[in-house]
Amino acid sequence: MTRLTSLNPWLAAVAVALCVQLPVQAQERFTLNIPGVTDDRLFTSAAASDAPNCGGHNQSPALNWNAGPAGTLSYAIVMHDPDGAKGQGVDHWVHYGIKATTHQIPAGVGAKGALEGVGGTNVKGTTTYVGPCPPAGDSAHHYIIQIYALDLAPDALPAGLTRAQLLEKIKDHVLRNSSVVRRYHR
Repeated sequence: MTRLTSLNPWLAAVAVALCVQLPVQAQERFTLNIPGVTDDRLFTSAAASDAPNCGGHNQSPALNWNAGPAGTLSYAIVMHDPDGAKGQGVDHWVHYGIKATTHQIPAGVGAKGALEGVGGTNVKGTTTYVGPCPPAGDSAHHYIIQIYALDLAPDALPAGLTRAQLLEKIKDHVLRNSSVVRRYHR
């Protein structure tokens, strides 16, 4: 280090700063989980749609996450099936305006409209959770559940946004995001 500082004090300061910041960045990891389930597992039938022949009870999954980075004012959640509609994608859950102090959602509240925040519009045109119901005989569809830590106040966005509209509105406001993947077939 002595040789480095004698050659270029600025370079030495940058090297020290990088060494100090690496552990801090590791502590700022933002992670979404479905309690008790590892990633890329099958949804239980409880999560599947309760529509005829879908095999479920339309119960949104329990979710938990650690605090977002400094500056987080709210969270947004989206559940998207990229395999649905013959690869065009299907939006099952769009919800935002969740307070920064919230770090978990109990199972079932997304379908009941009892979740704090604002409901966005899903594939059925409703503002609550709609469970998976891929065509019978299809391979298992993937359901990507994403959470976004935002620098937007919980009341910053209007109700009823579609996934595409939400992503456009939050484009420059995402501080971090995390996701989990579940699958379902029938």
